[in-house]
Amino acid sequence: MGLVPILAGISAVASIAGGISQKKANDKAAAAAQEAANFNADLIERDVILLQRQEKILDANAILRAKVDRFRFAEQQGAVVANYAFSGFDIAQGTPMRRLRQNAREFEYDMAVNRFNDSITRMQIADAQQDAFLTAQLTRMEGGASAGALRSSGRASLISGIGQAARIGYTTNVFGQ
Repeated sequence: MGLVPILAGISAVASIAGGISQKKANDKAAAAAQEAANFNADLIERDVILLQRQEKILDANAILRAKVDRFRFAEQQGAVVANYAFSGFDIAQGTPMRRLRQNAREFEYDMAVNRFNDSITRMQIADAQQDAFLTAQLTRMEGGASAGALRSSGRASLISGIGQAARIGYTTNVFGQ
């Protein structure tokens, strides 16, 4: 057996080994890409949990604010009654009653504005939660796509290595043509 067939055999084996090595490297890179995507998605999903906590804090704050506002309103109405009564006015009719009713209307208006603002904030939190959830899903999908592309590239390298080995074998007549 001459030197050419031996070198051709070595070259063919090296091509196959290179293809196998490239496939293994691409498979590892694919796994790393998917792992990184999952890690990033987990971080993004953590934001959803934080937003849920923010929503609970908003609800607790709204309840507390309503209680404080009702207490302050009762104090204000009591002060109006006390001031008019101290001045000798009949508080059951006329200006004192108009003032008490006006205070009540303003209080109800302020409470409605607070409820409206809280509902807007809740909608913004819900939107941010949905956005974070979808971003996490997209991140996982992108990681899967990158991993698939890397695995495909590894298979292509393996097939190319086998093809080069076959080409070397046929050109050097190793297969006995």
